[in-house]
Amino acid sequence: MNILKGFSLVVHWGSFLSGILFALTALYISVLPNLYNIQRFGLIVFALFVFFSCSGLGWLARYTLVGKIHFLPWKKIND
Repeated sequence: MNILKGFSLVVHWGSFLSGILFALTALYISVLPNLYNIQRFGLIVFALFVFFSCSGLGWLARYTLVGKIHFLPWKKIND
């Protein structure tokens, strides 16, 4: 594995894990008892947006550097 592929894999995994971390934090905040239902819904939508945007940016960086890859960092595309 050359350096560029390894670096892009680290970026992809890092953004995927940070998206999970930020989304779980937003979901945790959404279960606090002093929030209105619209705030809960907004936080859940925000958590989904954060997860997909962080993971998508990591995928985009890896796709740009390496080429055709799967959205999930642990999967490989069989051509």
